Amino acid sequence: MITDKDSFEEIQTTNDEQRTTDKLWIFGCFAVTAIAVFLRFWQLTLKPMHHDEGVNGYFLTTLFREGIYQYDPANYHGPDLYYLALAFAKIFGLNTMSVRSSVAIFGVLTVVLAFFLHRWIGKTGALCAALFLALSPGMTYISRYFIHEILFIFFSLAIVVSILLFIEKRRAGAFAVGTMTLTLLICFLPTVINLSNVIAGENAALLWIMRISLFVVEAFLVFMIMRLLLAWNNGRPIYLILASASVVMLFATKETAFITIGTMIIACFCVVIWQKIYGIKPLKKELEPIALTWKNFRERLGDSSDLLLIIAACAFIFIYLGVLFFSSFFTYPWGVIGAFEAYIIWTNTGTKDHTQNGWLAYLKWGYQLELAIFLLSFVGTLIAFIKGRHRFAMFAALWAFGLLLAYTIIPYKTPWLALSFILPMCIIGGYAINEIAAMREFHYKILAGILALTASGVMAYQSYDINFVRYDDDSLAYIYAHTKREFLDLIEKVEYYAEKSGKEKDVTVEIVSPEYWAMPWYLKDYPNARFGGALIDINAAEMIVASKKQKDQLNEKYGAHFKFEGEYPLRPGVDLFLLIRKDLAEPNAKELYRLDEPNLIP
Repeated sequence: MITDKDSFEEIQTTNDEQRTTDKLWIFGCFAVTAIAVFLRFWQLTLKPMHHDEGVNGYFLTTLFREGIYQYDPANYHGPDLYYLALAFAKIFGLNTMSVRSSVAIFGVLTVVLAFFLHRWIGKTGALCAALFLALSPGMTYISRYFIHEILFIFFSLAIVVSILLFIEKRRAGAFAVGTMTLTLLICFLPTVINLSNVIAGENAALLWIMRISLFVVEAFLVFMIMRLLLAWNNGRPIYLILASASVVMLFATKETAFITIGTMIIACFCVVIWQKIYGIKPLKKELEPIALTWKNFRERLGDSSDLLLIIAACAFIFIYLGVLFFSSFFTYPWGVIGAFEAYIIWTNTGTKDHTQNGWLAYLKWGYQLELAIFLLSFVGTLIAFIKGRHRFAMFAALWAFGLLLAYTIIPYKTPWLALSFILPMCIIGGYAINEIAAMREFHYKILAGILALTASGVMAYQSYDINFVRYDDDSLAYIYAHTKREFLDLIEKVEYYAEKSGKEKDVTVEIVSPEYWAMPWYLKDYPNARFGGALIDINAAEMIVASKKQKDQLNEKYGAHFKFEGEYPLRPGVDLFLLIRKDLAEPNAKELYRLDEPNLIP
């Protein structure tokens, strides 16, 4: 006979178990986030800047010092990276740590976003997906780069999470409210800056007074707007507005946005077709709180008045943010036109194979460094379609392998493009672990634990190796024409001779090598560092940086006034010579006519 006391004790035991599970889940989230932070920020300046980072650093330096950035579609990538990095540079200084941190923080936030999938792939699945994102060699390595890719990955996942939460949630959460508030502050920021400049003119004191005053007004307006949004259906429309903002920011990051968006849309249609042909079995409530159908999405949009308001709000934020960034905060209107011209240029670029790895490039790279994720995502895809219960799992699988197929077909290939499909592969891999662990037989739970630990261990070792040991070894995937670590020795020598000359950073350095990126970043504080890229007549400069390929001409050009200090690799196939003016050179520096001696140049 079951008494009320027995029922109470059973309920109490269940509640205690639930609280223990919740605590373990929260602890797991903090632990995974800590791993992500460590792998992305520890020794962030260890590897030298890649030449792409150097180019991005050049644009940022101009924006930082002169307030000028003009989007050029020929650069192939959008403007948001520079403005996001500008905020970090203004606070922490224009240095390698600050600009790379502006990207690394989005690498961490991408991991955090994965936790919000726990209602769709299970708590174990979301925790494993986040762990795989935190440990993935590609995700960690590129998160430590000052390039656009990690922003692209973050906004891709933000689109998906925002739409899921819009369909699921009853009330906007703190994360969504904070993000929406920050977005509105960014939207109003140009008005604050421009109006302050108009009113204050050349009066510096008045300028700061106006900026602070108008910012207070801006903050109040944003507060009022947020109150209205939160009162509107408990703030649920915020999620769809954020999804719209994420879409336009995806386009403001890279032109390949249309491939990701197109693949997501195709994946949705494929799930619907699968449902029509094979049928979708009853939902497993603990994994999918609501069916991902057009009917449920339409119900969340509300009646005609709410529908029109949501469409208007999403369209406004999409257009406004797009114009804001591509017009360089309303200072360069031609940038908006350039945003459309970029796709014509990219179409031509996409027909070329830059890495010469052929059609199977991504499979080769994946086999080398992402094999655990590839295998788990394949298992998760099989489970999703065989069981046929979870629409989101099927969507994630189609998103992953659809992008893999798309990028395999496109001849243009670079290693970091692989992150676009590694992202959903981590998600469907986490789902695989969750489903195996949820099976009744105990040995399946053991198997799930073994798979998760093995995959995590392999990725942890690979991430350590590629980020902190062999970070410039071009035999590894993701390390594409990277700057060699010995290049930093060249920079140290330049700094040494600059101090020895007595001119410090006013020293004259002539860079006559046609290949020199990312040297402009490291010499950005040297006003007399000239990047001519060709041999010219020079007598007065303290230093010359030449290419090894120019060796035969150096003695004739510079032998009378300069000595050879040393040879330094820039990247694979590119080596640089440092020449020092004879009165400044060390006694062991060699005459240029001796460059052909075998013991001098390896």
